[in-house]
Amino acid sequence: MHILFRLWKGLAKLSFLNVILASIGIIILGTVLGYWLEPETFGSLFDSFWWTMTTLTTVGYGDFYPSSVAGRWLGIFLFLFGIGIIGALIGKLVEIGATFQRLKREGRLVYRGEGHYVYIGWSPKTRKAIDEVLNYEPKAEIVLIDQLIEEPYVHDQVHFVSGDASDEAVLLQANVLKARRVAIFADARITETLLADGKSLLIASAVEALSSEHQVDLHTVVEVCEERNISKFKHVRVDDFILANDSVSLLMAKATLQPGTTAIFRQLLSKQSGGNIQALKPKVAWQNVRQANTALLESGVTLIAVNDRLDVATMLDLPLQDTDMLYVVCHDDVFERLS
Repeated sequence: MHILFRLWKGLAKLSFLNVILASIGIIILGTVLGYWLEPETFGSLFDSFWWTMTTLTTVGYGDFYPSSVAGRWLGIFLFLFGIGIIGALIGKLVEIGATFQRLKREGRLVYRGEGHYVYIGWSPKTRKAIDEVLNYEPKAEIVLIDQLIEEPYVHDQVHFVSGDASDEAVLLQANVLKARRVAIFADARITETLLADGKSLLIASAVEALSSEHQVDLHTVVEVCEERNISKFKHVRVDDFILANDSVSLLMAKATLQPGTTAIFRQLLSKQSGGNIQALKPKVAWQNVRQANTALLESGVTLIAVNDRLDVATMLDLPLQDTDMLYVVCHDDVFERLS
């Protein structure tokens, strides 16, 4: 018994590859010897393989069992040594699964997917943004980067990467070069707006440097605390800026001066209200904004902007180009039919 204990203890110290090789070896040995020793009991190699597997896994259905002395000695050998090897294999598999979950929880795994969204910086605003994206696009994959010790958002489609987002190695761990878009949130832990925007600028510069080095065009969105700091980003290719504090202040002012307007903004910003803002390329038949607006209205779609201009009513006769982008409000099923 002491010898067996030392054997099983030694098996536990073997590498995963050695345990796999030992498991395959004991299965093949049991299968071949079982069929060779008792061909009348095990009519085929598969029958012998079936008996070997049920024996090693301690299931023991009893539909096959050796009747000769040699066959029973083989069974005893599988009891004493094979079960220990298979037990070590199961233990290694459980250990690997636990290690994988721990590394995932700690944000130490490399994300291999493509077409995902990268969110940099964790805060309640980030949680709300992730909720909205998953509500709008249930199959979306999101990679969150932050210097936390454990993932703050537990979801099968949200992958956490722990580290400094200004470090290119961390960005590559999030597979940022294969991302659809990169969103940089202002660090909510920094109270000084200039320092918060400075950190966002550093991260945006790292993203830009990486994209330029690999000649990849990344669509980047940055949350800026103060509008006056946007000019500091002029050397970095940032596609969109979100004004954090100013947006809240302006919405509060609108609610004070014109009660009820905040409900309109919520409907525009959130899909949960029904209609959603969609981006649409002009149809070939639409020569100008007027034709596009008329066709969209007949389809139950509201045109709210052309490119970055909201004054649609004053530009009805403006010719449309292939490069123009129309922003509309409609339900998803209407947009799919229109597309």
